[in-house]
Amino acid sequence: MKKEQIDYFFELFEKGTIPKLFPKVYSSINKDTIQNPDYDQNLIDKADQVYSVFFIPDYLKPELNNEKFTVKTVSQFFKGYAIFLQGFSSADAYIKKRFRSNAKGIRRRIKRLESCFSITYKTYYGAIEEEMYTSLMDSLEKMLVKRFEQRNDVSQSLLRWDHYKNLYFSLINEKRASLFVVYEDGIPIVISLNHHFSGKLFSAISSYDIDYSKFSLGSVEIYKKLDWCIANDHQSYEMGMGDLSYKREWSNHIYNFEHQIIYPKKSFVGFVKGTIEYLKVQLKEFVYKTAYVRYKKYKAKRKENNEQAVLEPKVFPIEERRYDDSGTLVDYTIEPNTFLRKLVFDFLYTSIDHIANVKVVEISQEPKTYLILGQSKMQKITL
Repeated sequence: MKKEQIDYFFELFEKGTIPKLFPKVYSSINKDTIQNPDYDQNLIDKADQVYSVFFIPDYLKPELNNEKFTVKTVSQFFKGYAIFLQGFSSADAYIKKRFRSNAKGIRRRIKRLESCFSITYKTYYGAIEEEMYTSLMDSLEKMLVKRFEQRNDVSQSLLRWDHYKNLYFSLINEKRASLFVVYEDGIPIVISLNHHFSGKLFSAISSYDIDYSKFSLGSVEIYKKLDWCIANDHQSYEMGMGDLSYKREWSNHIYNFEHQIIYPKKSFVGFVKGTIEYLKVQLKEFVYKTAYVRYKKYKAKRKENNEQAVLEPKVFPIEERRYDDSGTLVDYTIEPNTFLRKLVFDFLYTSIDHIANVKVVEISQEPKTYLILGQSKMQKITL
């Protein structure tokens, strides 16, 4: 008797399908059932396999013909994070409920980003030109590379990037995936790749231009995507597994995953193989529970040991502008001056000026010293 392993979460959110074994899925979000158009009755009538189905979210459980099968369940160690949107008319309504007084801080960051730059938002869902798709995926790849180099970490997404790049063009045009983009003067600074399943958005791969880090672009991204979800009849924003602080902060449903071992009731071989698989899964989850904390500590220590010393510039306080415009104008947007780019954006965040009003000059009398000049403020930088 064969054994088939099924990553249920992957099937639902990344493939957009329900495994053929299950006739329907029950959603506790809206107390509704999702029928499976690919349901195969032959798998029930001629039951001859053991199924090991893992990463089943507690709010999207599959239904099964229990007259034919025995189901044994194991609670999984990793938790999932989601935002349920029923009863919310906007992202603003959600953050008022979720963050209470801190909601003002999120709105302030969005307003500040839009005050300092020429910002537009675009979601590609159902239609995207191939040239635009290729350009955005290339930009997302570059963002991921820079972000993970900064973190001294490895991106699992980059290890399979060619696969993702070949996959999502058709999915976006079929409304099974989308690309959300934040543009600054036509240049993408945030890109998020998302999956869609039955009115549920799963945020799969996201990154941003790290030079804008002062502006909390992650919060901007989630806020704007929540607004899109509500406007486009999506009931939930799914962030998947991974214990990260931003997920804990934003989620209003932290859920458990379940691993189901399914085998035919009237098969002795199925009983033996199903029981062996059940014991293996229990052991694996026990190992996760005991080893994960140690692994996290080891990974943090390794990251700390591998970090290279970075020579930080000396940044003087922002003050009132008093400068006669002498000195050499520096274009901080081109090599080899792009090291000034983040410093300029940090200046904008604090001074609340617009990028169009800012220029950088190099002071000839002081080696490696620059002035960032805004409309009414200025800041001195020495390398």
